[in-house]
Amino acid sequence: MRRFLLSLVGFAFLITGYQQAHAHSPSTIGQNSMPKWRDAPAYAPDLAKNVLRRSVFFMPMFGAVYPEKFEMLLEKLPPTNLRGVVIYSHGCGGQYGWETAVSQFFYRLGFAVITPEFPSREGNKLGCPGSNAEEARRLSGVRAKEGIYTAMNPARLAARATDVMTVVDWLKARTSLPILIGGHSEGCRTTYSLYLQDPQVVGGICVKQGLQTTYAHTWRWNTEVPMWQSLEEFDPWVVFPPGTKVQDVSFGPKFRDMPQNHTLIIVPGNTHNPLNHESERASLTAWLDGIVPKAPGFNLTGFDYEAALPDLQGRLKR
Repeated sequence: MRRFLLSLVGFAFLITGYQQAHAHSPSTIGQNSMPKWRDAPAYAPDLAKNVLRRSVFFMPMFGAVYPEKFEMLLEKLPPTNLRGVVIYSHGCGGQYGWETAVSQFFYRLGFAVITPEFPSREGNKLGCPGSNAEEARRLSGVRAKEGIYTAMNPARLAARATDVMTVVDWLKARTSLPILIGGHSEGCRTTYSLYLQDPQVVGGICVKQGLQTTYAHTWRWNTEVPMWQSLEEFDPWVVFPPGTKVQDVSFGPKFRDMPQNHTLIIVPGNTHNPLNHESERASLTAWLDGIVPKAPGFNLTGFDYEAALPDLQGRLKR
């Protein structure tokens, strides 16, 4: 733990370095010239410095792991066990059991996963507070009208994107594995608010969210980077305003010049639950196989954990 805490001390330098490195390429993350931008103290860029402490880590074969074990496995697992890393962002209600279930889907396919939680930033609030789905939808409308703690606010998405890109930089300092960025609902909006040009970030994953007319100003995705999208036919969190059909919120029009980079699956239902349809999971699996092909001999066995224990034990003593 001491080693990880030392790495967190260095995180202040990482976020500062990130800001300096990207000072001349502001297009990666949205800027305050965007329409409907409403700043808040919780959206300050330096609050990204503790994003690893607000994150949960998963690894193929091992499931949920603590930070030192994640770093060790990231270094030691061979390509036959580990294909890449997914940074997966939750929806407007914060991190719940959905992120664990989705992370299990990814790590069973050979991907490490990091799931940052955004609302636990100092002074932050949920985009859809409430103790049940009906209350959360109603209060999300209240937050949307207030215009600050809502995904309609580009400043919120930029703050979430700063968290994500800080994790990207942390990973890039430790591995050359392919990185994918994705999320569910508001986490999807976080994903498409990024304009990515990093060859190590090979794709975006948007689970159960679309682009409605009221959110058109938040879209910034670079369509040269492949994007997978799922939609649910009667999802009340996605298919709006009244009169909208599910096809109307597809990202397809944004990819008009690069249609090969957009993969869409529409499933029946109105649950908003991520990856709860077999056809949805099968579509994403096939897309991932195309974006990050499995290494020859890929399998989720054959790693000698005991041989790696002295290294891990040493890391825990530092």
